Amino acid sequence: MSMKKGIKWIITFIFVVACSVAVLGTTSEAAKKPYTSKDLKYMAAIIYCEAGNQSYAGKMGVGCVVMNRVNSSRFPNTVLKVIKQKGQFGPVRQGKFKREVRNVERGLYSNGARRSCMKAAQEVLEGQTKVTYKGKKHNMKKYYYFNGRLSKPRLRIGGHQFK
Repeated sequence: MSMKKGIKWIITFIFVVACSVAVLGTTSEAAKKPYTSKDLKYMAAIIYCEAGNQSYAGKMGVGCVVMNRVNSSRFPNTVLKVIKQKGQFGPVRQGKFKREVRNVERGLYSNGARRSCMKAAQEVLEGQTKVTYKGKKHNMKKYYYFNGRLSKPRLRIGGHQFK
């Protein structure tokens, strides 16, 4: 093999390895973030609409209910479709959800109650299913409904009842 061919081969090899590392790095980043920016925007907005005045545990609980529905065959399979499912979320009917989505887009979720809603949305979308309330951990995997007044609730967190 000539010197030129050897150098070309080495350069090609280095290029292929560099590309592989770049692709693998991108893939692992995607694996760390199993949701889209739209999912995050919608989740943060619905959490604020439904639990903006609740404790962090209440915010997480609402997000967990949404994700439980997304993961269930009994409900739509995307965050937005679950939120917009007819008759399920009052803020959608009232227009509050749409306003909050615009507030997320305007960057108004960087402080206060909205910031904690964004944080809760991120945690829930990353797979967090445990909520700590009054020093006790609750696994939220089996909860599909919440409201201020549910018949036979299995869990109460602040102003919400879950079942």
